[in-house]
Amino acid sequence: MTIKTLLLCSAAALMAATGARAADAIVAAEPEPMEYVRVCDAFGTGFFYIPGTETCLRISGYVRSEWSFGDDPYSGDDIGWAGFARGTIRLDARNDTEYGTLRSFIELRSQATADDATTSYINSAYIDLAGFRAGYDDSRFDTWLDSAGNIINDDVIDYTGDRTNQASYVYDAGNGFSALIGLEEGSGDYDTGFAPVPSASYSGGDAPHILGGVKYEQDWGGIAAVGGYDTYADAFGGKVRVDVKFNETFSVFLMGGYQSDWDNDTGPGGSRQLNYYGPWYGDWAAWGGFSATLNEKASLNGQAAYEEDGTFAGALNVEYALVPGLTIMPELNYTDFGGERGSGEAFGGILRVQRDF
Repeated sequence: MTIKTLLLCSAAALMAATGARAADAIVAAEPEPMEYVRVCDAFGTGFFYIPGTETCLRISGYVRSEWSFGDDPYSGDDIGWAGFARGTIRLDARNDTEYGTLRSFIELRSQATADDATTSYINSAYIDLAGFRAGYDDSRFDTWLDSAGNIINDDVIDYTGDRTNQASYVYDAGNGFSALIGLEEGSGDYDTGFAPVPSASYSGGDAPHILGGVKYEQDWGGIAAVGGYDTYADAFGGKVRVDVKFNETFSVFLMGGYQSDWDNDTGPGGSRQLNYYGPWYGDWAAWGGFSATLNEKASLNGQAAYEEDGTFAGALNVEYALVPGLTIMPELNYTDFGGERGSGEAFGGILRVQRDF
């Protein structure tokens, strides 16, 4: 009996020790408490705190599909039907500092054209702090005046050079008045499809291009001006834009541009040296348009443009929000070519379907 009792006691002790070690193993395997993502409402909707930091991040973008038909409004070529697709991702990171909001913005794009060619590129990458900006983006000669109308092919009569490396400062008085000063590298291509310069490039020189602008905005609309000096072409270009909001449903804009020394012959082989701040043909060009809200889902948009060299371009579209986040935009385009762009007319259109998120 003594031996039997001893064996039973030993077995019980062994089982208790094994169970204790198993329990310890279970406790050791428990995961660390999860830090849930917190919503950041300091900079608008869609921002959240990056875990472990005080930086707020917003991820957004769109997926776009377009189908063009008829004539190309830029060249007049018969394109039949041509497809295009693009995917865009935007990363917007912000946090408060003793100098104000520190912001970094990145926009990445990948797209496929009608000939199955695919490209991926950085559309924007810049840093903002206390009114200063440094990085790569559309030229401020474009964005300071908010491009042109709510039109897909709004730049048949072009109003700006391509994206560029830049550094700038914006002073905001807080009463609707703001002012801009900046430096830009200036780069990109301008392809009209017509002789004598069917394709040419804007070039940077030994010194950056210089630009400045002013703006005054109120409930009724606003007026803005921007001017730039291309140090490589030794030429000036400037634009003025006026926006008027008649009511909550109807608004119009008018924009005019002027450039110096358009018909120079300082380029290679005596060709024209393109002015980064004057991509239109002629000393001057003008753009105008309207936007009218039809109902809670649809708006009607139109634009007309003319350059001194003799080309006219017009467009009309309807922007329709089928469901929240999904927009359909059919557009009709007409171009009457003149001057160095050639002669003849182009009539065609484009259908855009875009899902924003």
